[in-house]
Amino acid sequence: ALHVMLRNLVDNAVKYTPSGGRVDVSVVESEQGVVVSVTDSGPGIEPELRERVFNRFYRVVGNQADGSGLGLSIVQRIAALHHAPVRFDAEYHPGLKVDVLFPPLVRVHKQ
Repeated sequence: ALHVMLRNLVDNAVKYTPSGGRVDVSVVESEQGVVVSVTDSGPGIEPELRERVFNRFYRVVGNQADGSGLGLSIVQRIAALHHAPVRFDAEYHPGLKVDVLFPPLVRVHKQ
């Protein structure tokens, strides 16, 4: 499921990034957990539409890319199964940065 989630994020980033643009994927671990980020240099998503793009079959009006409008809905559902919220970085511009925030694992030490 995590593979599908990451594939959908990367596919969306590639699909909406113009030729010559950039897509980056990063994984960062901290005390707060693990953050998987996918950034692109595409057109981004207007702040007022960012919650709606998680709805199944929703597509931003005027969007020329092919798709069914299911990608981010699937991403959010898989992330939720792992208690990992999906967020858009409001400060990232131009383009889009999507963060999936996985909570820290509880480590059990055997004696």
